[in-house]
Amino acid sequence: MTDATQISITATAELALKKLKKAEIGVYNCKKDGARFIFSVKDKHIKKVFAIFSNPCYNICVTGKSSRAKFFIKALNRVGLFAGAAAFVAIAAFSNSFIFKIKVSGSGSYLSSEVKRIVCESGAKEFGYFSGFDAPMATGKILALPQVTFCNIEKHGSILHVDVEVDEEHNSSVVRNPLVSDCNGVVKKITAICGTARFFAGDRVNTGDELISAYTLAGETQTECLAVGYAEIECTGRTEYPADIESEENLKAAYSSCILNGDEIISRTHTVKPAENGVVYVIDFTYLHKLSINME
Repeated sequence: MTDATQISITATAELALKKLKKAEIGVYNCKKDGARFIFSVKDKHIKKVFAIFSNPCYNICVTGKSSRAKFFIKALNRVGLFAGAAAFVAIAAFSNSFIFKIKVSGSGSYLSSEVKRIVCESGAKEFGYFSGFDAPMATGKILALPQVTFCNIEKHGSILHVDVEVDEEHNSSVVRNPLVSDCNGVVKKITAICGTARFFAGDRVNTGDELISAYTLAGETQTECLAVGYAEIECTGRTEYPADIESEENLKAAYSSCILNGDEIISRTHTVKPAENGVVYVIDFTYLHKLSINME
């Protein structure tokens, strides 16, 4: 009985193997399938592999259970065989076609409402059919949630089990508030990974406006969740720089004075006005201000 599980990621073989070698994780049965790299690792390394490729861009998922895992799953699903072979076949066929419950477990269970929303968006609903469920898509979206390092989705009978693990060291850093603007300007881009975006590109916002709210909408039903995402806002500013004389060197220094921490200067113009001890450079500039919540 083998204990190797098959895993698929969206990455080059060279990049994946380099990361796995650095983590001293042995790999087996490696192959490429288009943009995906498929390989097997021992069961004991699965969570470590998911942590290494936790970035959503890798879209990691389990594509083949080990013989050992399949044995235990089959053993679990066979409970009640002795109640009657005919009854078991009927119940198994029925339960494999439907999902009666979605159960979220693991250290990331506090994300239960958001995880269930993602699972439902991916085609699986309680008291609904299982056949239309896109597990890889759901796994990728769940891995994009804050601090999530591991996600495994399995169906046992009529219950869909979603195991979600988070980075416990950063668990306390999760912010449960909405993303609020701290400036006035025009929205250039806004992305809500979780939650609801309240503005769109081209909208003008003011300080204190709620950019991404901590809830989702299903029809007219509002459900609380974490706000996860970012926004880019184009803002304008003005600064003054005193100098003894007007010169190219002082102009460069004046322009440098309006460099903002973490923000990108888009354009700058200047005027010069006389002052008691020389001149004053008046710099008008436009910059791109970036805001995010639960993205670290």
